[in-house]
Amino acid sequence: MTDEGPVVVAKRVDTGDSADLTEISELAGAAGYEVIATLSQSRKEDAAYHFGEGKVEELAALVTETGAQAIIVDNRLGPYQTYNIGGKLPEGVEVIDRFTLILEIFGQRANTRKAQLQVELAELRYELPRAEAKTSLAKRDERPGFMGLGEYDESREQDIKAQISRIKQELDAIADKEETRREQRRESGFDLVALAGYTNAGKSTLMRRLADDLDVGENEDLHPDLDPTAESEDRLFTTLGTTTRRADTGTRDVLLTDTVGFISDLPHWLVESFESTLDSVYHADLVLLVVDASEPIAEMREKLVTSHDTLYERNEAPIVTVLNKIDRVDDTELDAKRDALDALAPNPICVSGLTGENVEKLTDRIEAELPDWREERLLLPLSDEAMSLVSWLYDHGHVQEEEYTGEEVIVEFTARPAIVKRARAKAGDVRAAQEPSEAAATGSDPIESEPGVDGR
Repeated sequence: MTDEGPVVVAKRVDTGDSADLTEISELAGAAGYEVIATLSQSRKEDAAYHFGEGKVEELAALVTETGAQAIIVDNRLGPYQTYNIGGKLPEGVEVIDRFTLILEIFGQRANTRKAQLQVELAELRYELPRAEAKTSLAKRDERPGFMGLGEYDESREQDIKAQISRIKQELDAIADKEETRREQRRESGFDLVALAGYTNAGKSTLMRRLADDLDVGENEDLHPDLDPTAESEDRLFTTLGTTTRRADTGTRDVLLTDTVGFISDLPHWLVESFESTLDSVYHADLVLLVVDASEPIAEMREKLVTSHDTLYERNEAPIVTVLNKIDRVDDTELDAKRDALDALAPNPICVSGLTGENVEKLTDRIEAELPDWREERLLLPLSDEAMSLVSWLYDHGHVQEEEYTGEEVIVEFTARPAIVKRARAKAGDVRAAQEPSEAAATGSDPIESEPGVDGR
């Protein structure tokens, strides 16, 4: 992590509310800044400065006193508010609002082409209204070339719009490929489970706990698209892109995907910029919504609401709430939290990704909540092709019984409907391949016979 220098953190809340600077300080630390002072104000928003003008002057004095190189404001500042606050500060001191800071963190963590494109798209969408403000200020001859607004360029607005269009096209192409990949995985017999939730809830640690012992590299020929296991660190936004691993839940073949963590108070344009990453959640067969059970009830409630708001409009799958980090709370406290959050998190699973406590209950719940498999029975002529089909069923479904009777093999199994359909087609090919050889052996034409497939 780079050392971005000392900063003052500030926040305005509505009249009567109290300011909590914990999260913004953690975000500043995640970006590499050193928080050396904080300041808050409780009042209605000022159109010109966001804070009251007197509080901005107090902020400027604090910057001078501490030698801070920037101020980080835990609010969304308009372009003109940024301009006006910057005009009160010592020369060279940068004004960074909440969303600029989040984008900075995203930029530091973007290690894949998709993640880099999504960060660039979010930055451009954020910059567009500021480019419009610079145009307005320049026409008034107010030279908006400081405090983060940048130099005025008459063509910049059109450049931004053109870049946004280009990036969206590239992200759409990536999304199409990923949708094809998801369907191929389902056709191979995999159920898709997504880990969602607030950033730093322990999703990556839980994923490591659930991941199959089989290393992805050992499965490379079958699934070359699987990524390495997600990092597990106690810091915000460790996971920016998506990480997929095969998970061991029992009878089902499950692919588990970890994604970027949610965060409160995100504007619509920022969520939209990461729509491609969130598609892995929206189009999963099951979503595990992970919540840090060690946090106060009020914070847990707020983060559950944020998560549900993000998932509400587009999510297609059932949601199971997972209260993680129960190793940090006692049973009495955990019961109180479950009762208090019952409306938002009915029937949650309480686990510790760190210690493994109750993870078996979670895997049982995953299997119970996944879409139902179909039962099927195939009657096949005994042959090498039939044995290959039986082996394929073990890989793509759950074989319940395998019986050999003379020249035939009966196999009973459960699998996804798509796998059952493919198994029927493969069984037809096996019988078709056997009939000509039987006819040749007897010197007669092939005889019409029963289909040999008993669907239930």
